[in-house]
Amino acid sequence: MVDDRVDIKIKLAFLWTTLMFLYIYADYFRLMTPGKLEKMMALQTPMGPTSPQLLVIFSGILILPALMILLSVFLRPRINKWLNVLVAFLYACMSILIITTSFGNDWQTFFVLFNFVELLVFAAIVSQAWKWPGTG
Repeated sequence: MVDDRVDIKIKLAFLWTTLMFLYIYADYFRLMTPGKLEKMMALQTPMGPTSPQLLVIFSGILILPALMILLSVFLRPRINKWLNVLVAFLYACMSILIITTSFGNDWQTFFVLFNFVELLVFAAIVSQAWKWPGTG
């Protein structure tokens, strides 16, 4: 009999990788909504005018889930478990905020869909990390 179980670290890394693909595709499709490119060219963001500081904040928001792919493989189990739970929970809250502010706008329906799927991935991350054996 072959043991076909996948190590939890690999599962978590794949879940974070899936999340990054969801982010990339959602943002790519969002460029095709009315006025989005014009706002970008006018240096306007949903948070106000673009600034170097705001771009650093946006970068940090997207760097952390990308790093979670790496960290999920290399961190020790106890730290890994709680970091995955914490980061997934925080980002799930952001997805909920995005859903609530985008709901009802026909041009954002696809974005709401992406964020619902992201919530499912976050739930899988929390579930996998939470039941990590021997991490307390």
